[in-house]
Amino acid sequence: MKKIVIFGSGCHAKVVFSEIIKLKKYKIIGFVDNFAPKKKIILKYKNKNYLNLGNIKQLKNLKKVYGIIGVGSSTLRNKIYEEINVVYKDFKFESIISKDSIIDPSVKIGNGSIIISNSVINRDSIIGNHCLINTSTSIDHDNYFDDFSGTGPGVVTGGKVSVGKLSYIGIGSTIKNMVKIGKNTFIGGSSFVNKNCKNDSLYFGIPAKKIRNIKK
Repeated sequence: MKKIVIFGSGCHAKVVFSEIIKLKKYKIIGFVDNFAPKKKIILKYKNKNYLNLGNIKQLKNLKKVYGIIGVGSSTLRNKIYEEINVVYKDFKFESIISKDSIIDPSVKIGNGSIIISNSVINRDSIIGNHCLINTSTSIDHDNYFDDFSGTGPGVVTGGKVSVGKLSYIGIGSTIKNMVKIGKNTFIGGSSFVNKNCKNDSLYFGIPAKKIRNIKK
């Protein structure tokens, strides 16, 4: 079994823990969180305590260990990845694909990405590196999610949707087929997006309209 650590120790990291346990092919060593005390108990499973192993700077003490970033925010996942890369450039990330998801064999999923339970990804879609496809997301055929992008629970996309790097689609939103969402762009929850969205922007509503710019 591969040894694996989870970066982050919040609620989403615990969801990732549950998905890893169900796969039955990893040994979870613990969590790595800069902002939690070392040896803090993050959770207990089957009478075993899973602790915070320390901060990212202590990463070099871990040998032959893989990792996954268990943080919901696209921008924070990117920041944590960059911090890890400074300490350990050759660190290996695993993709965690829930056993309770439905993924077409033609789908390509990058390193460090997470597919949560009950999600469906249809034919010829591409999920980049360190993406988060959250609970019960439905991604239709020929979608493209760039690195560090993600969805909230219950998101639905039509065919040939494109989502830019660092962008995030909020809970329960629907994206019409052929729509392109730019980089670093956020779609507010329960929105219906029927037109292309610009970079560095916040969109919200039915139909979604640009609310304001977002700093890079």
